[in-house]
Amino acid sequence: MYTPPKVKPLCPPEQPPRYEDVPYAQVKLNDGKAYTLKMDIYQAQDQTEPGPCIVYYFGGGWLWGEYKQTTQKAVYCRDLVRLAAQGYTVVCPDYRLVSQAPFPACIHDSKAAIRFLKANAAKFNIDPDRIGVLGNSAGAHLAAMVAMSADHTELEGDVGGNLTFSSRVKAACLFYCPADLIEVLRVSAAAVEGIAKDLTGTEIENMSNDKAGHVPALIVGYTGLGRTITKLAEVLDRGDTTDPDWHFIELTKQCSPIEYVSEKNPPIALFHGGHDGVVPMEQGEMLYHALLKANADATYISYSYGGHGPSLGEQIDQFAYRFLMDRL
Repeated sequence: MYTPPKVKPLCPPEQPPRYEDVPYAQVKLNDGKAYTLKMDIYQAQDQTEPGPCIVYYFGGGWLWGEYKQTTQKAVYCRDLVRLAAQGYTVVCPDYRLVSQAPFPACIHDSKAAIRFLKANAAKFNIDPDRIGVLGNSAGAHLAAMVAMSADHTELEGDVGGNLTFSSRVKAACLFYCPADLIEVLRVSAAAVEGIAKDLTGTEIENMSNDKAGHVPALIVGYTGLGRTITKLAEVLDRGDTTDPDWHFIELTKQCSPIEYVSEKNPPIALFHGGHDGVVPMEQGEMLYHALLKANADATYISYSYGGHGPSLGEQIDQFAYRFLMDRL
């Protein structure tokens, strides 16, 4: 039987960013306070010519994590930063956690990061036509929304401006991506009375186990007196579009990557583990089959023994990096 290791090391980048704490947008938080979104840009110190760029969105259930990568246990940022020696720029942007602002704030932030990089491509030695994205878990969701909803202006937002630049990217790699948030809501609500998800050994183990099952309600701001994931699922099941809370269901659907499947999507690679106790493998499978049906360029790799990170194994991880490199 597969048993994930109980102890996993931190995986910080092995070199400092060339451009550190670069501000890319001013936003507002739930409490009305101003907040500066920043990013770290990793690049060879001697690079002067524009080259390909990979934007990495960190995971953490939209509730935890940071762009500095000092507390994460996922391997992806560390591995990607090593590509700087081969002429790649790797960018780790901040985005608002749902405790700071609910959906779609983090999606707007993620798209703003791409527009900022394109607007400042010459300054940071980036080829604006060679930008790809990679993310894990919640970060994969954001990478998917960036890659798949570029033509949907209602999701673009105006964070950071640079609206004359497109947030479209050339390719995406998604590790255990929550793809259909409506289905995630259904499954999570049905399981809420059961055993809490065990996050030990995953890169989101800093999130409390009892909070993990309520994420589908938290991300859309369905909080407060009497508002629980069970109540939100009841709103969904009734299907009453006149219900005052129905807009939370609409927002959940609007922020689901599977809603934006199209033949026009850039090449997308999906990776999932059969022992993922946080994001069921069915999420990856349904997104892949939807992409397949739409005649999109999609690759899907599942590993029967794989869990919810912080890696699906060296071979699969390296395949993902190569996937992006070959398309940028």
